[in-house]
Amino acid sequence: MKIGVQHAIADPNWSPAILTPEAMTSFARAAEELGYDAIGFTDHPVPSVKWAHHGGEGSADPFSSLAFCAAVTTRIRLLTWVLVAGYRNPFFTAHQISTLDHLSAGRLTLGVGTGYLRGEFRAAGADFNRRRAALDELLDLLPTVWRDTTEGDGLGWTAPGNIVQPPPTQAPHPPVWVHGNSPWGTARAARADGWIGVLTTDAMTRTIRTSPIPDLTALAARVDRVREARARVGAANPFDIVVTGAIPLLDVRRPWEVERIRDAIGRIADLGATWLMVNVIGDDPVAAEETLRRFAADFMTDARPDAGP
Repeated sequence: MKIGVQHAIADPNWSPAILTPEAMTSFARAAEELGYDAIGFTDHPVPSVKWAHHGGEGSADPFSSLAFCAAVTTRIRLLTWVLVAGYRNPFFTAHQISTLDHLSAGRLTLGVGTGYLRGEFRAAGADFNRRRAALDELLDLLPTVWRDTTEGDGLGWTAPGNIVQPPPTQAPHPPVWVHGNSPWGTARAARADGWIGVLTTDAMTRTIRTSPIPDLTALAARVDRVREARARVGAANPFDIVVTGAIPLLDVRRPWEVERIRDAIGRIADLGATWLMVNVIGDDPVAAEETLRRFAADFMTDARPDAGP
């Protein structure tokens, strides 16, 4: 099972100090050197003040941030965690995707979702009630938009004969993971390259407008559902099962229940998960990086079936 980390900006108590060029460089390089497989940035360009001040995570623009990380690393994958399709014109998004894939030598993985903040949709000039349609539209365009002329109409656009340049390095496009606990989300993920499942508390379930996955028993049932959905559509390409929310925000300054976390990681791997994404504190760049180091020392080798001694 591979391990990825969401950048420390995702901590609700983040500090601007973690976004200096020096801190970002150090964090990204540490994640790569310690063996993390991906670094992710989420997509909240203009959240409501109420959400931001009541537990909402911080956010740096994912494409800008990942391009910066690409420039200071060589191996680690770059992950949109997750990109909200409805906030942008799909052709602009495709252009950002292919440009970043080129500049990173094919290291981009596209995590996508429908989004859930009504106020953010309004501020972005996007239609909250068509968020699923916007995600469908983007994913339907991606396989062809770089190699074929697009003609037709969509959500707020008309293409009389257009193409996006350059094509991505990864063909036909970077891997796509779909975030969604609901039956709709798992069915949509089954036609992509991976499913992102989120273990949720009651409050989180309400906030992000999703179906609850309160524990690993519920997660196992959802994994079965997405596998059954893939069988129905006859999908045969490699498929990732990505789990997050299983481990609380990690803070090196607080004691960790090492055995509990090891047990959780082992049980998630046993369910067939191919990736685990973790979150770290973001109020101090030194502490954020030290959390990376401690987590890697305590858990990373045990999390990988092909790990050495």
